[in-house]
Amino acid sequence: MRFHAALAPLLAETMSQLVRYGFINGLPGFVTLERDDTVQTMALQIDGGKIVGIYVTRNPDKLRHIGVPIH
Repeated sequence: MRFHAALAPLLAETMSQLVRYGFINGLPGFVTLERDDTVQTMALQIDGGKIVGIYVTRNPDKLRHIGVPIH
């Protein structure tokens, strides 16, 4: 998470905008707003201090409840 926080300003300029950190389906993760105004969540499954799974959701029907303001 610290690594991603350090990259967030760069990502905002090139790819996506970090909206917030939080838990997604019980896993640590974050919400981003992509350049095409798509809301995306990314959850990280961590085991033994290592990321062993990354779960990305971009389906607008599943993310409607997130309520991200689109610029």
